[in-house]
Amino acid sequence: MLAHVINQTPFPHFSFEKLGYKDEHWQTLAVKVTCDFDPLTGICDIADEQKPLIMADVYRTTPENSSLLHETDLVSYKPNAEIYLVGTARTLDEMPLTLWETELSIGQINKKLTLSGPRYWEHHHDWQLSSPQPISALPLIYENAYGGKNSLQEAYEKNPIGLGWYESRYLDKALQYPAPQIHYPSVEHAFHLNKPWEVAGYGQYSRWWQQRSQFAGTYNDEWLNQIKPYYPDDFKSDFFMSTPADQHQQGFFVGNETLSLSGFFTQTPRVDLVLPNIGFVAIPHFSHSETPYELLKLDTVCVSLDEKKLYLTWRYRQLISTMESTLQLQAYKL
Repeated sequence: MLAHVINQTPFPHFSFEKLGYKDEHWQTLAVKVTCDFDPLTGICDIADEQKPLIMADVYRTTPENSSLLHETDLVSYKPNAEIYLVGTARTLDEMPLTLWETELSIGQINKKLTLSGPRYWEHHHDWQLSSPQPISALPLIYENAYGGKNSLQEAYEKNPIGLGWYESRYLDKALQYPAPQIHYPSVEHAFHLNKPWEVAGYGQYSRWWQQRSQFAGTYNDEWLNQIKPYYPDDFKSDFFMSTPADQHQQGFFVGNETLSLSGFFTQTPRVDLVLPNIGFVAIPHFSHSETPYELLKLDTVCVSLDEKKLYLTWRYRQLISTMESTLQLQAYKL
C-alpha cells in the first residue's frame, strides 16, 4: 500500500504509484517549488504563489502537431538531472537582429544555440540559403527547428513538427522553402539542403520522438504474453529524460547552483540566478525501513522566460510495501 505522506512544507506535493520492471510497484513522491526572478537585478526568490504539479502533458495545440511545453510531473524516476526552457527569446533592447547567440549554463551543463530571423531556400543556379530577416523575438519551439515532413509526407523521427527537411529533387525551383531558425553555432557555415541538420532546441521532446523512443524497449509477443503491463527487460530509464542530451547533468542538482542565461532577455545580455538553497527530506515512520531519512533528488529545472519563473521538481521513490507506513516530508536549508 502507498505510504501516507504528511507534508510539513508550504510547497505542493503529489504521491503516486507507478509500475516498473516485472512485479515492481513503486511509490513516487514529487515536490515542486516555484521561484520568481528579475532578469535586470538577478534576484531569484521563492514565489508567494506556488504553482501545483502538472498532472498531464501540456502542448501548444495538439500532441501530434505542436511542441510539448511541459511534460507531466507524474514521472516515476529520472536517472539524472535535466533543465529546459519555455517561452520566447528576445534581443537586447528589442533591437531587430538577423542572428544572435544564446547560452544556457548550470552545473555541468553549458549549451549555445544560434537564433535567426526567417530565411528561405531559393534556387539561383543551385539551392542557396537566403539572408535572415531581422527580428527581435523568437519562440523557442521545435516548430522553428530542423525537421517536419518531406515531400512524401514522411515525418522526421527526431522532430516531426519542424521545418527544413527537404530533398531538392522534389522541390519547385520557382518557390521558396522556409529554413530552420534555431540551430547549433557550429553548423552556420555548413548548411546544405540535402543534408540533415541536428535538431536544435531548449525544450522537451515528446515520448514518441526518436530521441526518447529508442530507450522504450521491445514490445513483442513475449512482452504481451508474459510481462505486460510492466516494462520490457530492455527498457532503459533514459526514456524518462525529456530534454536534449546536452541539457542532462550526470547525477542531480544540489539546489544552490548558479544558472546563467545569455541572449534571452531584452533587459540584459546576461543574467545569473542562484537556485533557492533548499532541499527536501522524507522521514519514514512506522515502516520497515532501516534508513532514518531519504533525500529527495532535484532532477528537473524549468525556466519560463515569459513568466520569469523557475519551476524546480524534487523526486523520491520507494518500492511499495504491504506494511502500513508514513512519510513525513520536510524542507531544509542548504
